[in-house]
Amino acid sequence: MNSIDIGLFVMYAMVSIATIIAIILPIVNLFSNPKSLIRAGIGVVALLLVFFLVYSISDSTVTTKWAMLEQTPSDIKLIGAGLWMLYIFLFGSIAVMIYSEVSKMFK
Repeated sequence: MNSIDIGLFVMYAMVSIATIIAIILPIVNLFSNPKSLIRAGIGVVALLLVFFLVYSISDSTVTTKWAMLEQTPSDIKLIGAGLWMLYIFLFGSIAVMIYSEVSKMFK
């Protein structure tokens, strides 16, 4: 085992520890402050609501391109829903940023 292998193992361990800490600490903080837990719950419910809305309107038509990739109609519907979620939240966040900057100009 050379020094590169040891460095990679140390890096994997450090990334794993950092990932675990990045997941656990916000959860601990949520339970220490109940108001933030309610806001986080509202956010999760909103995300799920938007997902089920876009999933219900997504198309599941299997084209020849999808058939060559061996995709099922449920896979295609999930991919479409993911793309719609991306578009909605991307353009929504851009609109919120523009609104924030414009409202700062008039204050």
